[in-house]
Amino acid sequence: MFGKVSVFLSFAVALATAAIQTNPSRPVLFGTHRIIPREPAEIELNSTALWHTANMRQVYTNPQARNFYSMRYVSNDRYYQRGGPIFLFVGGPWPLKTHFVEQGHFVDMAAQMNGFLVANELRYYGESLPIEDASRNNFRYLHNVQILSELATFIAHIKDDVLRDPSAKVILAGVGYSASLAQWMRQRFPHLVHGVWSSSGMVETSINYGVFAEDVGESIRRFGSNECFSVIWRGFRTAENLIDAGFSGTVDNMFNVCRPIDAHNPLDVEAFFYGIFNEISSEAVDFNLSENIERMCDSLTDSSHENSLTGLANWLTSRFPDADCLAMDFESIVDTYGAIVWEDEILQTGERQWLFQRCTEFGWPLTTDSPNQPFGTHFSTDLFHGICERLFDEWLTRDRFETLIRQTNDYYGGNRPDIRYSIFTHGALDPWRFSGVTEVIFNNTYVNIIPDAFHGQDLASISEDDSEELRRSKEMVTDTIRRWLESR
Repeated sequence: MFGKVSVFLSFAVALATAAIQTNPSRPVLFGTHRIIPREPAEIELNSTALWHTANMRQVYTNPQARNFYSMRYVSNDRYYQRGGPIFLFVGGPWPLKTHFVEQGHFVDMAAQMNGFLVANELRYYGESLPIEDASRNNFRYLHNVQILSELATFIAHIKDDVLRDPSAKVILAGVGYSASLAQWMRQRFPHLVHGVWSSSGMVETSINYGVFAEDVGESIRRFGSNECFSVIWRGFRTAENLIDAGFSGTVDNMFNVCRPIDAHNPLDVEAFFYGIFNEISSEAVDFNLSENIERMCDSLTDSSHENSLTGLANWLTSRFPDADCLAMDFESIVDTYGAIVWEDEILQTGERQWLFQRCTEFGWPLTTDSPNQPFGTHFSTDLFHGICERLFDEWLTRDRFETLIRQTNDYYGGNRPDIRYSIFTHGALDPWRFSGVTEVIFNNTYVNIIPDAFHGQDLASISEDDSEELRRSKEMVTDTIRRWLESR
């Protein structure tokens, strides 16, 4: 089922394995675990999407500020009939692509309901850059308040200047963080947004997201084996014991690290273990997770390995056969994510921007604080805080970080928002689902957890390969949005 769905609309985890590198021969094994849309393999040759730019204010919290920048957006009026609704797919932490208005279930609904399709590019991502570089002080306009105010301005632009229909109803959709923005727009600007479909929305911020490692471990048990889970468990703890006992050099050699592990620097030790976890989780947080995990576990449990640590080290190093060494230390992470020129890869992909947003508004540090996971005990919130402080200023202390994260939940309501006319869907195989709305709170809200589905999988068009539950969920979304448009 996963293979064909991913042809139409697939997602890829933006991890370090996708070449977040300072040097191709020295891969930095650290990623922010974004899940981003990937352009479909099959693109319609007769594209009807059009690219545009709109002048947007650089800052919305200062009425005296008059600086503007060009925000990109893409539209498709192929199905639009005068008086029809606006179907806006909200931009997220990735460069904008035309497939948001050309393919998928949201596009299919717009075709049925005579909708005007449009998708915006999120400020600071892609080519929608409101500031000259990405230095730490220049990130001050990358904040939800600015983003939501800009979206409100953009919706008014489409209604008044493009369609010249101020009464047009607006349906928003998004996936992951962009789904969160869609939900928050409905909460903060209900007069502008008629209804929302949030696919895999991430709205409950957290100062410790240890459940992520737990869920990855459960996927390894389910699609791999208990033995594979145990090999990882033993491998991590053997490496921990060696480092704690003063034999870090043995671990250095086995994992071919670029810089020796500094056993006296806790952040260096945490960066090393996070690097291994980063690679394992990249296999388990993917559309093809069942095949990925089975292949990984075949390697980890191969009888030729002398022990679990050898199996873990051989599997990791074999992923980078052309690498001179593996950068798994704290300073390599800081060097890579410290780039400030927009042309640098870490900014082209949006990784530095997304890390800043997590450091200042959302959190979700991935840790091994829970005992119910196989990845040891040696990476905690300290690593996340250390990176945030080094990259985005020492003012971002742990206390201030926790205050900012709780403030986001207080402002929007976390996973119990005061919101109506919203649909929340999640894949049961998505480890980010715990940060979303997973139960009905008010009338005219709908929640569906789709068995055996991944993050945002329901965005693809209805297919004969869909499971019964996935198809029903897509049909529910269509029927609900049609009812909203016809009855309100």
